[in-house]
Amino acid sequence: MTRQTFWRTVGTSLIPMLAATGLLAQAPAPTQYSGIIQDYTPATNSPAGPWEMRGPWKLTLQGASGKATFSAALTMELSDYTRNPSNIDSTTGSTSRMQHTHHIAIDDGTVTQISTGGFEVTGPVSVTKDGSPAPLTASTLTVDITGGTSVEFSNITLKFVGGATVHFGTGLIHGAVGSPITSVPDATQITTSAIVTPLSLTTNQASVVLDGSGSTSASGSLQYLFEVAPGGKQPALLQTANNPKATVDFVNGPGTYLVQLMITDASGKTSTSSVVTINYQP
Repeated sequence: MTRQTFWRTVGTSLIPMLAATGLLAQAPAPTQYSGIIQDYTPATNSPAGPWEMRGPWKLTLQGASGKATFSAALTMELSDYTRNPSNIDSTTGSTSRMQHTHHIAIDDGTVTQISTGGFEVTGPVSVTKDGSPAPLTASTLTVDITGGTSVEFSNITLKFVGGATVHFGTGLIHGAVGSPITSVPDATQITTSAIVTPLSLTTNQASVVLDGSGSTSASGSLQYLFEVAPGGKQPALLQTANNPKATVDFVNGPGTYLVQLMITDASGKTSTSSVVTINYQP
């Protein structure tokens, strides 16, 4: 499959440039895509699978810089038809499907054109598991968005290289593309809204990382403040105001911890997220 550099730094706007050069099959060039991942991992993955994989994803082209961001929230659980005593987690019992969620992100991926149609984003990938860094060595993710003659940009595939392949496999992970957005929403239509993930989890780790990078701002950059919500145990919160992520340390032992995120935009407007419920059971 032949690929070429997808962007050029020019004085024209992104969408007219792409339409004029025909890089996206002479279609209007969306700046943002989203959809659903739905697939299985191979049975040989660690822990033994196969695992069912599903969840939403979003990809945004970053103007004429030649870069893109990609994120996905991929929930995985053991497939019922393959579960047996050798791949059941002894800590959760025979009825457990070991469900967990990975947040996957490329922050500064390189975009290239696929000569047969569509485009590709490649870059270093970060992977968390239920809010904490996943125990995987350095990895690269390649995201391809392609389509057919009747429906352009209808298919997405993910391919991991590196440490993440022990869990996600070395083959293609498949999904579907929803309706693309053909322009970035007008800033006046964007609200300041605090969004934090995950919203609930049970963990045996001594700390987890909460992520507020999905929050939106109607006015300039955001300041982030993670706070303890009433009704739960008191954790230690490690954070800085310009970092959308915070570490929650369970310093008061097993039990339920409740945390909220409050954001403040450049105009002073604030928003508070839903309460995050974390059940710490070491």
